[in-house]
Amino acid sequence: MSAYLKQTDYVNAYDLARDKKVIEGQAKLSDLPRLKDMILPTEGTVTYRICGMTAKKGWPGAVMELATVVPLVCNRCTKPMDFKIEREVAFRFAKSEEEADSIPIDEDDDTEVIVGSDKLNIADWIEEELILSLPLVPAHEEGCQTDGPEESKDEVQKPNPFAKLKDLKGLRKV
Repeated sequence: MSAYLKQTDYVNAYDLARDKKVIEGQAKLSDLPRLKDMILPTEGTVTYRICGMTAKKGWPGAVMELATVVPLVCNRCTKPMDFKIEREVAFRFAKSEEEADSIPIDEDDDTEVIVGSDKLNIADWIEEELILSLPLVPAHEEGCQTDGPEESKDEVQKPNPFAKLKDLKGLRKV
């Protein structure tokens, strides 16, 4: 493979598992189109390592390791922030959607089941795992505040829209 992973790099998932192949390298974050739309512009890269293996009960599988830092926007202060991703995920390869759906879910097993292929796009696979690693609401760990002035509850008193009903209640006598 070239210096950086390309969208046209594929692997046979079943050969990867059977032969216990190892694929490793780097991919530019800017070359991952769905991820690129979710992060700030960057020249950063993701380092990946994919090791083929035989999973439980003889299933073909792999372990993927990812490491990167992605630039996001903090939802509290709207300033840029770096989010570190270090992820290791185990996979089982099923031959079809039906087979994947028939595999029982084991509460103690963190292995993800995906449909394998003889032409599995490595960049798409890595991109999917990176997207799943992103926080739903990006925010600095601590020490960030909103840009607007803080107002206490005592300072801001909104008029009660039902206050006039109190006066009307006293007028009505039957």
